[in-house]
Amino acid sequence: MEDVFSSPKVLALRDEVLAASHVAITAHRSPDGDAVGSALALRHLLSGLGVKSTVVLPDAYAAFLHWMPGHEQVVLHEQEPVRSEHIIQNSEVVFCLDFNALSRAGHMAGILEAACASATLVVMVDHHQEPETFADLMCSDPRAGSTAELVFRLMCAWGEEQRMTQEMASCLYCGLITDTGSFRFPSVTPATHRMAASLLATGMDHSRVHSLVYDTNRLDQVQLTAYALSQKLQVFAPHRTAVISLSLEELERFNAQKGDTEGLVNRALSIEGVNLAVFVKEDVGRVKMSFRSRGSFSVRDVAAEHFHGGGHHNAAGGACEGESLGEVLSRLESLIPEWSHRLQYDD
Repeated sequence: MEDVFSSPKVLALRDEVLAASHVAITAHRSPDGDAVGSALALRHLLSGLGVKSTVVLPDAYAAFLHWMPGHEQVVLHEQEPVRSEHIIQNSEVVFCLDFNALSRAGHMAGILEAACASATLVVMVDHHQEPETFADLMCSDPRAGSTAELVFRLMCAWGEEQRMTQEMASCLYCGLITDTGSFRFPSVTPATHRMAASLLATGMDHSRVHSLVYDTNRLDQVQLTAYALSQKLQVFAPHRTAVISLSLEELERFNAQKGDTEGLVNRALSIEGVNLAVFVKEDVGRVKMSFRSRGSFSVRDVAAEHFHGGGHHNAAGGACEGESLGEVLSRLESLIPEWSHRLQYDD
């Protein structure tokens, strides 16, 4: 596959960005470490180039990401919809990071769709499979383990490696470790580690970043995790599958905040003999799902076919609008035996 970042259009993008009076940087709804880290890193890069930019995200993100340099300047659409729309409408370039379909931007989808239909240059930088062709320029590479890697490659394609600061490196490192499972997922390549080496060469404190992301659990969060694993974990041993589900009432009982349930699906997948793990969480008006698998079983296909989702081969998500938690769990449990044969050979 050709490197999208070596194309003349990507190289010409630098000049278009430099000529812009303002650039908007967006990411998907419920932004994770990769989305926030990539967005803030790109903002640091543009600032170094003398380009004014604003990060506009659909909604709030987990508190354990608030340490990232530039967090205080992020504009949230759910809190300031008029200001968010004004920023995007008055930007000559809009970067869409870490999502491959406008629907993933939640309530910002309409604003971005209008930008796509206008004279605004819309740029997608994303690593998810089967991207929709909504952007004017698509920097899409499903082989990459994170969008942070693609932002790094964009910087290198523009010949701006010398502009890497500790602040930018910290944001990129956050995206890198969160979307590669701290370098343990199959998407990790030698290029991933070479990028990590470049980030560390700036003098950024990688140990501190890792601790800020993974070692700041509140007591309620720890107790919620203990409850989920001891009371809500179901293991379908003959089918090599594990499922954890949490209702809205259970989440409220433990004062759950954004990010408190991250990692639960990976805990389920870590069980010996389990090759498919699913975390199901009730939300207001919808049920959200996270899928993880080992080997050849594609959870992206499962999420897309049955649960209105998508993602990567071994890591995907879905969301069912207007269905109850019980309805979604019943459908999931009815499908598990159908997948059983394919899961037997992925040790």
